[in-house]
Amino acid sequence: MSTPLESLKELVGRISTDQKTLAELTKKERRFQFRPTDGAPFYLHISPGSITVHEGETADPTATVIASSSDLVDVFRGQADPFKLFFSGKLRVQGNLLEAQELAKILGSART
Repeated sequence: MSTPLESLKELVGRISTDQKTLAELTKKERRFQFRPTDGAPFYLHISPGSITVHEGETADPTATVIASSSDLVDVFRGQADPFKLFFSGKLRVQGNLLEAQELAKILGSART
């Protein structure tokens, strides 16, 4: 099984080659912190026309997503619905919930 970091990097690699999705990333700069309950933290940095993944913590994240490594991998691979995990308590979001919903749409667009 791959780690959540590896799964997100794979997904971001697909987004980075999709000019349509990159063009839609024209909003303000955002950083999403991921904290696997059983793994090392990492974050996603979205800025106009760019999306990158980094190991570690970021200062002042837009939102922080907390879930198990296996649930994060399943979300990134499209095998789990982040909204169902959220409402079942398996995935928590701290910070801007609306931006976290937007993140789910951005990541979902890379899987279609």
